[in-house]
Amino acid sequence: MTLLFLLAAARVTPAQEILLGRVEPEAMLSISSEWRTNREAYDPAEADIRVIASSPVTARLDVYFGSWCSDSRREVPRFLKILDRASPASLKVRFYGLDRTKKEPARLVRRGAIERVPTFILRVDGREVGRIVETPQTTLEHDLALLFQKAAVPSR
Repeated sequence: MTLLFLLAAARVTPAQEILLGRVEPEAMLSISSEWRTNREAYDPAEADIRVIASSPVTARLDVYFGSWCSDSRREVPRFLKILDRASPASLKVRFYGLDRTKKEPARLVRRGAIERVPTFILRVDGREVGRIVETPQTTLEHDLALLFQKAAVPSR
């Protein structure tokens, strides 16, 4: 009885799980209806979608998130919708789940220098172009479009 009271007070259900390590989008969308609802409800700006979709840059985007984190539950499903709409052919995306302390899996946290989630890191040729941490400055798709534009400019 005490456990049920604690779970109800914390607004946690036994079915909620913490995803750790490399995660596929389907796993995120299956842990709670909130993830699916947030993805379906989001309507990204078409102008930014076109910038992302037409980017000539071959890049990798690493997404570090917490399945337990409200910012991740808001932004990562939005990102999935952006990917659905833009379908950038030359972008490889990897998702990494972290624990509540953002210490595990340790090698992932160190490699990405992660302090807050979600963190989106765009890399070209192994070099970090930029990152979006926790909350976008404008909208997620616009901040991503700006990163893709920055990546398209040759570095000196």
